[in-house]
Amino acid sequence: MKLEILSERENKPLARKEIEFRVEHIGGTTPSRMDVLSKIVAQFDADTSRVVIKALNTKFGIGISEGTARIYDTAEQMEKIELRHILERHRPKKEGS
Repeated sequence: MKLEILSERENKPLARKEIEFRVEHIGGTTPSRMDVLSKIVAQFDADTSRVVIKALNTKFGIGISEGTARIYDTAEQMEKIELRHILERHRPKKEGS
């Protein structure tokens, strides 16, 4: 899996960095949000609790996914701004669910 950053923008009023990216996974399965999240965390040296994958869309048949991510300055700021269902996607799954 190869991660390519298409654009990066600082959004000071919302205290976050907005990133558009492309993931190449030719010959493999579509990566999970957690796989992409870990790549972004590693590339930007960010804290996992402050990163949200907003969208992840796979291009059918070519092994490429594109998406957007947001890296917040603080976890509190992220909790205030992001919708609840988006935040739920990034929480660890509970046993038996």
